[in-house]
Amino acid sequence: MRDFSLMGIDIGTSAVKVLLWRRDGGFRLACRAAKESYVKGCASDVPEQDPIRLWQIVAACIREVLLGCDPQSVAGVGLAGHGPSLVAVDSDGDPVGNIITWTDPRPLMIKDCGNTYGGPSFEATAKWIYKQLESAGKRDIQESGIRVLQPKDYIGLRLTGEMRIDSSAASCMEWRLDDTGNISLSDPAGGLFPKVADPWEPIGRVTQDAQEATGLPQGIPVASGSIDAFVEALGAGVIEPGLICDSTGTSTCVSLVAPEGCSLQTVKHVIPGERLIVAPVSYSGGCLAWAMSCLFPEVYRRQLDWSGTVAEALDRSKPGASGLVFLPYLVGKRSPVAIPEATGAFLGLRPEHRSYHMLRSVLEGCTYAMRRSMEAWKDSGNAMEIRAVGNGARHPGWLKIKADVLNLPVASMKVKEGTALGAAILGGIAANVFGSVKEAVETVVLVDAVLMPEETKGDGYRQGYLAFCKADDSLEDFWSSRKV
Repeated sequence: MRDFSLMGIDIGTSAVKVLLWRRDGGFRLACRAAKESYVKGCASDVPEQDPIRLWQIVAACIREVLLGCDPQSVAGVGLAGHGPSLVAVDSDGDPVGNIITWTDPRPLMIKDCGNTYGGPSFEATAKWIYKQLESAGKRDIQESGIRVLQPKDYIGLRLTGEMRIDSSAASCMEWRLDDTGNISLSDPAGGLFPKVADPWEPIGRVTQDAQEATGLPQGIPVASGSIDAFVEALGAGVIEPGLICDSTGTSTCVSLVAPEGCSLQTVKHVIPGERLIVAPVSYSGGCLAWAMSCLFPEVYRRQLDWSGTVAEALDRSKPGASGLVFLPYLVGKRSPVAIPEATGAFLGLRPEHRSYHMLRSVLEGCTYAMRRSMEAWKDSGNAMEIRAVGNGARHPGWLKIKADVLNLPVASMKVKEGTALGAAILGGIAANVFGSVKEAVETVVLVDAVLMPEETKGDGYRQGYLAFCKADDSLEDFWSSRKV
């Protein structure tokens, strides 16, 4: 096999990452804070993402990761990004507004914009955007060629000149006719979505304009990709039943390949012929960042590696956090039942609790939320191992908590940027450099270390989990009373 490299682009909620994977197994990463692309929405304090700034950040990251490398070695590019987030563009591909992200509560606050799951959705956001276009006096919205794109689809448009939505994202919607993801026009907003492509299919090829902006070779394929959590499952090697992907960044998604005859709700996997069970769980990485900013502000402000502070907090405290319980719903509850009005909380605070108890409680609370969501999966096959990717996988102590609480081995992957790596794999499949998905995973995905569960440490976690569930259930009435 000839030497080649693959590029994966990850448009995260908190960071933009571009990974260049080389045939020899090495890789390079360029990362920029996504906050550079956020702006205040018109007449609103809700942050929106400026798509033009986002493209500038992505282009800068691509140029950075290619610096000193042979750009002609890049065989393909894959895409991934946060969702369900959307931006409207006109027929020329120019943005009509900013990106409305999945964290934005406004789509769920307008009549007829909600959905059966109560949480963020493509339907709710598309309806909200459609209403905003109507309010702005836009006429003949569908006929004018206005379309809505995911953030990664907008980057795909800038790279190839083509508008597509991927079939895995489309499988999340109720507006679809069949398993191909063709979108129904039962609601006018459904007509805003572009044509569908499978995640491993090229939506187009890098244009001359994109080459000039990024340094990528003109003419190489760009794979459609999908929502970050779905792509991250591929980057963790989760392509058959038995493995669970724990992708922890700003939030956590846990996913596994659905076994045959699965009765649970599933989405289309980013590989042919498989479906995923996916649970978006809490605001885990966001909760850790918030806790660091409040409890250890000097470390947080200097943007140092937090692993030492996290490790020290865990060393100075015991499982169960001395009775302290944290509910990680700072931006609402998403799973196993979506409650957008849910809020975060510390319960059980006493004078003897210190900052390290609180930090441990945050990590345990996020893990308890994972366990509660995963308990709905008991009939979906025998789980053998959890594959951990994302920034959360950089904390061995947190992974050990997960192993003990979930009673499963937790593997930390060599490349923690699972979304970007999964996107790169999709780029390789689109470029036909692998004979199969299995070959691609065996070539690209490697385990770094495995943490085993210890039953002797379970007592504190068992008590903590029981207290977490009781607190979670007890606060549902309080949250319901706060509905707008």
